[in-house]
Amino acid sequence: MSSPHPITLRSAARSHVGAVRKNNQDSGYAGPNFLLIADGMGGHAGGDVASAITVARLADLDADDHEHDASEALRTAILDANERITNSVTEKPELAGMGTTVTALLRAGSKLALAHIGDSRGYLLRDGELDLVTHDHTFVQMLVDEGRITAEEAEQHPQRSVVMRVLGDVGAAPDLDMSIREARLGDRWMLCSDGLTGFADIDEIKHTLATVDDPGACCDRLVEMALDGGGADNITVVIGDVVEADDSAETISGESVGSVRDNPQFALLGQKDTPTELIDTGQFDTIGEENTDTRPLDIVDRPDNGAPAAASTASGTAAGPAGASAAGTAGSAARGRGTRTATAAETQEIVRHDEDWDDDERPRRRPLLGIIVTIAVLAALVLAGVVGYTFIRGQYYVAADAGNVAVYRGIAQKLGPIELSELDETTDVRVDDLSAYSQRRIEQTIPASSRADADRLIGNLRDEAEQNAAKKMSAGAADASTDPAPPPEDTGEPNPDSTDQQGQGVPERPSGTGG
Repeated sequence: MSSPHPITLRSAARSHVGAVRKNNQDSGYAGPNFLLIADGMGGHAGGDVASAITVARLADLDADDHEHDASEALRTAILDANERITNSVTEKPELAGMGTTVTALLRAGSKLALAHIGDSRGYLLRDGELDLVTHDHTFVQMLVDEGRITAEEAEQHPQRSVVMRVLGDVGAAPDLDMSIREARLGDRWMLCSDGLTGFADIDEIKHTLATVDDPGACCDRLVEMALDGGGADNITVVIGDVVEADDSAETISGESVGSVRDNPQFALLGQKDTPTELIDTGQFDTIGEENTDTRPLDIVDRPDNGAPAAASTASGTAAGPAGASAAGTAGSAARGRGTRTATAAETQEIVRHDEDWDDDERPRRRPLLGIIVTIAVLAALVLAGVVGYTFIRGQYYVAADAGNVAVYRGIAQKLGPIELSELDETTDVRVDDLSAYSQRRIEQTIPASSRADADRLIGNLRDEAEQNAAKKMSAGAADASTDPAPPPEDTGEPNPDSTDQQGQGVPERPSGTGG
């Protein structure tokens, strides 16, 4: 049951650029009435800008006056942030295609209004049980929902980072998940980017949330766990505990983290009547975002009849690993407005022009047109094959080979009988010397965005193996120092040091006898 007393959120937020990236595309906010996470999309299209614009706009909601209109206030603010992002693209075309996920929790009296779009997540720890309360808007989650792949397969799918719904310049109005949740004293809420859940074990996350009482210290520990797991993405964690409000306490202000804190000038972008031409939005020179970052699925405009045009990216990804790889490359590259279908007026103009050809011209043009179309189709198929092959050859992952940790080039998939990866190097690191968690990750394969990233993962695993080996040696030495002295040689004479329960001397048992 919800508390009859006024409640508040004891909250904290942390954001880390991670071990690979050069800039932080995440932004977050934690306050007494409002929690928010925004994971920016597109390293070369201003993901850090989109998340900062969103958090700067929504942070104004952290006020104690949303008892009756929290859900509508939250929706309105998110739509306004979306408009600011699209306005920014108009002002600065180099930002085209930028977007962000949003997961937000706004207190409304003794209730909480939840808004969600994208693949950032919201979790609730209540009575020792951790529940995921948001639903990922990703391509692989759609495949799971349709029963085409399992949840375990989704974790290793090459297109697990492709999102279907995001906020921003993606050619479609945002479709938000909105709900009202009960707030109970003792509840702990956690919002996080996939930089945490993609690199830390969910059971360890649950244990940390349940045992580290202070929200700030808990955030710190969770960030450390993601870094220990590879840290190949930005990591942002926001925690809010539902507690009784203390009227006598000082007013607590919220804190912003990530890009919105590092780049306060981004908050000015997209606002009407505000000159923003001179605001520096950087060079977008990130590292490794191509395969681990959140990416939008191509958006295809609707024809005049209102029916959605077919999205080749979706069908290509669903076809199999090779198709998925090519689709992911296309989705990552086509961050703009998507494919546009011809209008009715344009179609009529094409038909009219065709009818104006004279009879002598038609036989020459139509065969030529067919040849051009055929060449174009063949060229597109060759290009798709080259792009897919190049994408696969640029991928690496870490797995086991004959009991040792090894680096593989390609993706851990098969195309019929064809393996899409090959062994690149077998290291001297033994899988048995790793922790149980690391062994599970090796068994499932650990993706790497480059060979350098794979080498860094191998270095981390080698350090762990050496530490574990040192601990085993120390434990063995300690056991050896406490071993009992060997029994005396059997001479057949009674041993005066051996006594029975009455203290009488008894002969030692001859060696080799049972008993």
